[in-house]
Amino acid sequence: MIDPSLFIAAATLAASPIQLDGDFYDWAPQGDAPALTAACTRDHVFLHLTLDGPPVNLQGLDAPLTLSLNWDNDTSTSLPAADPAGTDVEIVFSPRSGRRTGGIAVKVPDRSSETWDAAGLVFSPTAAASAFELRLDRTVAGIDAASTIPWTLRREGDLAVSGDAPIGPQRPGPPQHMTALPVKPPNAVRVVTWNLEFGNLVKQSAVTRRLLAALQPDVLLLQEIERGQTESALMAVIEAAGGDWTLELGPLGGSIRSGIASRLPAQRVEAFDNLKRRGESRGHVRAAALTIDFPDVGRVLAVSAHLKCCGVVDGPEDMKRIGEVLAIRRAVQHAEQSNDVVGLIIGGDLNLVGGSLPLDLLVAGGEALILDDSERDLRIIEAWQPDGSGLQTWQKPGQSYSPGRLDYIVVSPQTLAPVFAAVFDTLDLPEPSLREMNLVRTDAGRASDHLPVVVDLVPVNLVPVDPGSATAGAP
Repeated sequence: MIDPSLFIAAATLAASPIQLDGDFYDWAPQGDAPALTAACTRDHVFLHLTLDGPPVNLQGLDAPLTLSLNWDNDTSTSLPAADPAGTDVEIVFSPRSGRRTGGIAVKVPDRSSETWDAAGLVFSPTAAASAFELRLDRTVAGIDAASTIPWTLRREGDLAVSGDAPIGPQRPGPPQHMTALPVKPPNAVRVVTWNLEFGNLVKQSAVTRRLLAALQPDVLLLQEIERGQTESALMAVIEAAGGDWTLELGPLGGSIRSGIASRLPAQRVEAFDNLKRRGESRGHVRAAALTIDFPDVGRVLAVSAHLKCCGVVDGPEDMKRIGEVLAIRRAVQHAEQSNDVVGLIIGGDLNLVGGSLPLDLLVAGGEALILDDSERDLRIIEAWQPDGSGLQTWQKPGQSYSPGRLDYIVVSPQTLAPVFAAVFDTLDLPEPSLREMNLVRTDAGRASDHLPVVVDLVPVNLVPVDPGSATAGAP
């Protein structure tokens, strides 16, 4: 006899929204790996890909991995010289052999571009894993997805694996997370972290001033400030948000540094003046810090961090990120011992393109800020894009790497609770909201390839939250 609960579970799953978050609660269990299953909304097709073997970075494999999709389930239409016949969409992860030449190539009919935006491809997680969620446009190069999509997965030097992926009944799209930036509650502090590539806080000052005036941050965590950019030039832009600001710049790591600014009363933190990895004689960790007086909370240590770029899981760049996190932990512990600190915020570009261990180490044990009898982990703020579709904070059309989640904010759950969080992407906001904020649709992309991450924090005793929870701001 078939268990009726299985039908109930399947019906519940089919009625639930599907989102790109790197979790798989919205998918039915898969069989043996490698495997591919599919689902759809009105506008997108989602694929759940599982691989055998240890966790990997899809965009940093040792050898190419090719996923061939017969999008219209018709063998009479196909890419030129496609194998197998009928392939309309071909995704090659790490298209050139060798870990340092990764990225992706997306081949579709009648398109010269082979970047992620040729098919609207986004996947999660960005860090190494054995299972991934992929999202593609339902109509690719004028071809509509069929009710079943035949697929073939081929690794260089291995036998191909094939199957059929029914997309099933249409599932609800994600609920809209926000159509306009909400007014900050009177008891909240708005924190924004933003990597402004190539010193664009100053270089693109016309657009960054508009965005800051719209965002109205109280605390601003900045990354990728360039050597030679002066405090006065930075302050001329930051002051567009209004108020009197305190600005602290961290040491140079190569040609760039991090910074932190506050329009709440703030004090500098000596522990971050000369921050290095253990055993490092030259380079600095790109981090900056202030202690900031939060209303109804007390003194909060806030850190802006920019970890090492690039690489793959267990590679030298990943090892450097781990060393940088351990250095930040030591500085936080020192600052907590020498200041009357009751809370902690760490935000910035963590560059989790290798493994997730740097983030795991960062949040573990609350960075030794033991504010009660327990030592709880810091809370990872889950900030969604305005359309509710995903958590990606980095995106650049025409790039060989697909959009991903690189930027994070984590907070001490003993004292601070998020009441709103979002990735601020002007591409997803309606025209009336943009006009009201004096913005245009392309502003966020012009300012940087990283999007601002916004969170409104209130004293934890003012919001009924589960202190053990690790999410906030979900649609």
